[in-house]
Amino acid sequence: MSEAQKNVLEVKNLSTYFFMDSGVVKAVDGIDFDLIEGSTLGIVGESGSGKSVTSLSIMGLLMDTTGKVVGGEILFDGKDLLKMTPAQRRAIRGDDIAMIFQEPMTSLNPVLTIGEQIIETVMLHQRVSRAEAKQKTIEILKATGLPRVESMINEYPFQLSGGQRQRVMIAMALVCKPRILIADEPTTALDVTIQAQILDLMQRLKEQVGTSVIFITHNLGVVAEICDRVVESGDVVSVFKHPSHPYTEGLLASIPKLGEHVDELESIPGNVPNPMHMPEGCKFAPRCKYAMDICREKEPELYELEGGIRSRCFRCTKEFGGEKR
Repeated sequence: MSEAQKNVLEVKNLSTYFFMDSGVVKAVDGIDFDLIEGSTLGIVGESGSGKSVTSLSIMGLLMDTTGKVVGGEILFDGKDLLKMTPAQRRAIRGDDIAMIFQEPMTSLNPVLTIGEQIIETVMLHQRVSRAEAKQKTIEILKATGLPRVESMINEYPFQLSGGQRQRVMIAMALVCKPRILIADEPTTALDVTIQAQILDLMQRLKEQVGTSVIFITHNLGVVAEICDRVVESGDVVSVFKHPSHPYTEGLLASIPKLGEHVDELESIPGNVPNPMHMPEGCKFAPRCKYAMDICREKEPELYELEGGIRSRCFRCTKEFGGEKR
């Protein structure tokens, strides 16, 4: 890998479990991916597949919950975040690594003005005066395209629309110019027009700030629009044209096509498996039309294919007709 394509984040065999009275929930069980500096990586999956838990594991926001990272590494600039002290993690969180949450109304503090919340973020991570922090707050809010910013900073979250609150969340995440931004389905609750504006805004601010982005979504159209790479994992064009994993193939097939009339839309059969009772072998095997005996007996490794694509599927190996291991 060249210097221009340096990994700013490497997640290796990450496993996060929730220890409940009723049993152990394996929400994330051995995920691997890299984030190249300056790029946008898409993580796609159904509801309940562990996307948000992955992001919370990276941010270190599972403390004081039943969730616990039980294995793997999260390397930020080569340093394992999981081996850092809580104080070290807090110094990085919000400054070097920031996050936009799914629902801004529940993520913003309802009893503080939006200006106060962003000013607090700036003063926590940067040695600046309150006046300087306020000026930075006004500048980042203006960069998001919000109107009448000087008066809006004195308003509370309930006084803003959903699109405006989401822009405030983006401003709060980017005000310290983080090296990594995790966007956890930031457009889910917005109408399509506002979605397009938010995506354009994130892309523009990413280029201005130079931030690397992890974009978590269930919308493959969004991935095609803004992401450079996607976990299955490979560059977006290659994965979309030649999906190597049956799950990716199923997701792509389920997208309605403009101008195509069909009696019934394609769908992936079954449901996401119960994380407390995961099937043996490949977790997708019970829903996979290509499943073989080995798929139900053994969990596939992460196979490297031509073009830098990586996939956990036995069909990718030469033994079962794939390209190469």
